[in-house]
Amino acid sequence: MERNIKKLAVLASVAAIAMLMAVPMASAHDFWWRMLIRGEYAFTGSGACTLAPTGFNENFTPKDPGSAWMGPNFWAGVYTFNSNNTGKMEAHQVYHDGPPFYGAGAANLSWEFTYEMDGPEITFTFIPRTYSLEYTLGPNTGVLPKVVPPSLAYFDKPWTGRISPEGRTLFVFYGVPMKLVIPELGGIEAVCQAVHQGFKTR
Repeated sequence: MERNIKKLAVLASVAAIAMLMAVPMASAHDFWWRMLIRGEYAFTGSGACTLAPTGFNENFTPKDPGSAWMGPNFWAGVYTFNSNNTGKMEAHQVYHDGPPFYGAGAANLSWEFTYEMDGPEITFTFIPRTYSLEYTLGPNTGVLPKVVPPSLAYFDKPWTGRISPEGRTLFVFYGVPMKLVIPELGGIEAVCQAVHQGFKTR
C-alpha cells in the first residue's frame, strides 16, 4: 500500500513538473513570433463594402435595400506592430460606388489595434476611439465631415492575419464578414471584406 502511494506521489510530481515546463515553452514560442512581427509592413490590398445608412439586419442584409449601395476599394498603406502588442493601420484608399449611386473617390484612413499571436496566426482587435477618416477626392470631399480621434466609430468583430516563417511577409484578412459603424456620419454601417498583403520595411 505504502509503495503504491509513493508511486502515485512520484507520478503526480512528474506531471506537475511537465505542466510547469510547458508554460515557459509556450510563452517562449509566442514571444519568438511577437519579436518577429515587430516593425512596419508596407501593404497593398483590395476589398469591397456594402454601405447602409439605416444599418443591417442580423443576416447582413440592409434594413432599407433601396438606400444601400456597394463597391470595390483598393488600399496602400502601412501596418505598424509595437512591442506592447498594440499597432496601427494607416492607409490611402481608392473606392468606386455602385448602384444606385455611381462615382469614385479616395480617402485617408487609420485605426489602432491590439494583436495576439498564436504561432504565425494573428488576431486583431480594434482599440475604441482611434478610427480616423478623411475624404480627399470625389463627391464626399468637403461634404462629409472628417472623423478624427477620439471618434465613436468601431468594428464589431476581430479580424485575422498571418506572417511568414521568417517574418518578412504579412497577410491580413477582414472577412468574417464584419461591420464598421460610424456614428459621426449619421450612424452609417458598412459590411466589408478585404485582403491586405504586406512586406516588412523596418
